Amino acid sequence: MEVRLCLGGIHFLFRAENDLEINEELFPFLVQNEERTDLVVQISRDWGNVRLPETEKSGQDAILEYYVESDARYCIARGGYKGALACTCYSPDFRHITCVINDTPFLYPIRKMGSILRMLPMREIFLHFSTLFFHASRISYEGKGILFSARSGTGKSTQAKLWKKYRNAEIICNDRTLLRKSRGKWYSYGYPLDGSEPVCSGRVKLLGCIALLEQGIANEVYRLRPGKAISLLLEQVVMDCWSEEERMKAMELIIQLLQDIPVYRLVCTPDRRAVEVLEAKLIEDEVISDGKSF
Repeated sequence: MEVRLCLGGIHFLFRAENDLEINEELFPFLVQNEERTDLVVQISRDWGNVRLPETEKSGQDAILEYYVESDARYCIARGGYKGALACTCYSPDFRHITCVINDTPFLYPIRKMGSILRMLPMREIFLHFSTLFFHASRISYEGKGILFSARSGTGKSTQAKLWKKYRNAEIICNDRTLLRKSRGKWYSYGYPLDGSEPVCSGRVKLLGCIALLEQGIANEVYRLRPGKAISLLLEQVVMDCWSEEERMKAMELIIQLLQDIPVYRLVCTPDRRAVEVLEAKLIEDEVISDGKSF
């Protein structure tokens, strides 16, 4: 069976001998009748013959452990007391990727594509293809993507909902956003695994700006200088923080982003006034029009 997905403008081809189940949230990202392929992921269930890494792990997150060997890299998905759920072996250039799934601890085989995506080194893949993976809510307004980024609990989703309520903006995603430069312009993409309040949209929009949020008792917005914006944006990039290689790649992409896209600090309250203050600044900077369309 073959499944094609487009995530962040990157075309994935998944191949498996057995059937794969497509989660509903993945439907907007399915690609039909498309010959372009950026990378192929071979799904195997031959756990009895899997080759596991022999080196010490180089890093880990809540789910995955990472290993680097001379000729290949590995990530192992952990399942608590059930042990390893999968082992993915991949070349540094991602030309060869094999994910071997361990179905032994389960009554039924793992077939859902959403679960398989969580077992893959997606953050590393995105950075390899020059794609920034952000903690951010994204709206579409006047055909452009406006990102609200901040630490969890600061109000990303709240600001997106305020723009929907008062300016009829479309919410594209609530927690995860992909940014990639193509043909000289930056575009924003949704991601199917989108946090606790998922908005799974495959809509691609030209990126207009990024607003870094800070809660306050009054509303204020100002454009950040690149030196300050770099460190604040880097905090919101979803990446393997233990990897200096990924950190440097993310920083390079952020520097490119800042040459083209305005980044603002928005000190805000959770009400209509926050929308009005940011809107006025975006009109002043000609990110959006004068707003007479609503």
